[in-house]
Amino acid sequence: MEKGLSLLNKNGRLGFILPHKFFNAQYGEAVRSIIAKGNHLSKIVHFGSQQIFEGATTYTCLLFLNKAEQEEFTIQKVEDLEEWLLTHHGIEGRIHNKKVTSGEWNFVVGSGAELFEKLLTIDTKLGDVADIFVGLQTSADDVFIMNLVKENSTTLCLKSKALDSEWVFEKGLIFPIVSGTDVNRFSDLPERQYVLFPYFINKGNVALADFDVIKAKYPKTAEYLLTNKKRLEEREKGKIRGPRWYGYIYLKNMTRQTIQKLCVPRLLDKLYAAYDEDGIHFLDNVDVGGLALKQVYKQQGLMFLLGLLNSRLLRWYFPFVSAPFRGGWLSANRQFLSQLPIRTINFSDPAEKAIHDRMVSLVERMLSLHKQSPRTPREKEMLQREIESTDRAIDTLVYELYGLTEAEIKIVEGK
Repeated sequence: MEKGLSLLNKNGRLGFILPHKFFNAQYGEAVRSIIAKGNHLSKIVHFGSQQIFEGATTYTCLLFLNKAEQEEFTIQKVEDLEEWLLTHHGIEGRIHNKKVTSGEWNFVVGSGAELFEKLLTIDTKLGDVADIFVGLQTSADDVFIMNLVKENSTTLCLKSKALDSEWVFEKGLIFPIVSGTDVNRFSDLPERQYVLFPYFINKGNVALADFDVIKAKYPKTAEYLLTNKKRLEEREKGKIRGPRWYGYIYLKNMTRQTIQKLCVPRLLDKLYAAYDEDGIHFLDNVDVGGLALKQVYKQQGLMFLLGLLNSRLLRWYFPFVSAPFRGGWLSANRQFLSQLPIRTINFSDPAEKAIHDRMVSLVERMLSLHKQSPRTPREKEMLQREIESTDRAIDTLVYELYGLTEAEIKIVEGK
């Protein structure tokens, strides 16, 4: 694109068929800057997650640039590929080039454009309010992450993929770990998988447990590690061979695993979050992300944030700032979650504090409802009705907090 622009004369135009991933990716910032500074953007035809080329997974757009500065550009979103191939019609609008910057390109056209722009003006984003982090990277998941077979008061029997057999471990260095498929909206996190975590965490510091200590306190665990020693030493061409052979290679976010947090799957079909109230669930690498409130926003509370993230409004907003994948999936990594507009509470305002307290109460109710196990079809139906009613009450509060009009609510609810 840069070379093409340099070759054009003052009236020249060029067009590319290319992936639209650079719209939002960090690596696209430089070329976005070139296009933005010259106001070169003329037209975009955006195919979203629809697959254009048979046999290849690509995320495609048509991009047209003019050498001369443009005041506006046309963007067309294609939702029905077959119709577009016949008519070249899609959802279309004009956007001023002053909105084109080196930052992420999130261009919205159609009935929701004005509401998106309204929410975009909210200064506080999720990235300002919360630390967003990923899980553990063991470099040997087949050794360290295992399925639960059975549990008693002092031990856990787990199925090791590396050994293709069951092994009994002492409790102490074994913790529940969740992947993206374990996270469900407002639901408890399951304990179907466990991770061997040979570290001690104390006052925010993490240290690899001395192997002699492991042998003395957890002999079955030590024996398991020794059985897998060759496999562990061979990780990444022997990078960790030596006295730390039984540890992890990458030590990011180690201390954040054992805190209260919200959990969001890395890939999802719509935005939602679960609550790790006890802070005992570790996260599986980049498959699921964790959110913890920054100190300055602690008063807002995770319960309040959980209500926002599970609301219909932010669920509607998220696809506009996320990267689409085929099959209707959306990426929920830190880059995209960070852009969510968060309407924080001014606790000196009694009306806003009342909304906060009501939200927390409703979220607590929702968490309680999802813990229930109805025994009959009638009980199941009644429980579902109460969940739906509580859900509507949360959405109503969010609409009020974000100042939505009746017309804007209808857009969010697809009416």
